[in-house]
Amino acid sequence: MESLEELISGTPVERFLDTTLKNKIRICRYVCGARIRFSECILFLVKGTVSFTYGDPEGNPYQIIYTKAFNTIGELVHYYDRRISDIFTLEDSIVLEFPSELIYELEKNKDFHIYILKQANINLIQLTDKMLKRNTYKLENYLAYIIVSDQLDYKYYYKSMTSLAAVFNVSRRNLYYSADSLVDQGLIRKGNGFFEILNEPGLRELI
Repeated sequence: MESLEELISGTPVERFLDTTLKNKIRICRYVCGARIRFSECILFLVKGTVSFTYGDPEGNPYQIIYTKAFNTIGELVHYYDRRISDIFTLEDSIVLEFPSELIYELEKNKDFHIYILKQANINLIQLTDKMLKRNTYKLENYLAYIIVSDQLDYKYYYKSMTSLAAVFNVSRRNLYYSADSLVDQGLIRKGNGFFEILNEPGLRELI
């Protein structure tokens, strides 16, 4: 089992942490399919893949995001008043939990503050791009875009068709029609909680 020093070695946060600060970090290990309980913190994904949903201050869901490399989860809550829900792992994952009081302490370091703000802005831009496409693409094309963009080894995972329809802001019936159209074209197949890509070039032609 890796130590904290091994987990943060070579990561962007390594140079900001001294022994006192390291003692405030919690190492969380999750098996595939586990739910992550989100508290007053920012999560740093070290290994694995995590799915989560951001919402606006009124609670309207935006877009499910998959984090496939070292990345932050919750920084948009911290800086932009977004809400986060439905956090679960798509494969065995290791997450470092930085409590809010530690983030406030680290933000006194200008370089760390720049780093975490940059990460938040990158994620916000990606989120905004998906929202723009959601509002301009036809549903079938948008579904193709999301499947290709957020795939994990040619599979796009989702909690349920009901929750996916809520995130897409469409009816479940229309979502089924669009998914069935992609199935009929031989581009994907539907599994239990996932779409499997059968023809990625064909999906990209719809984007």
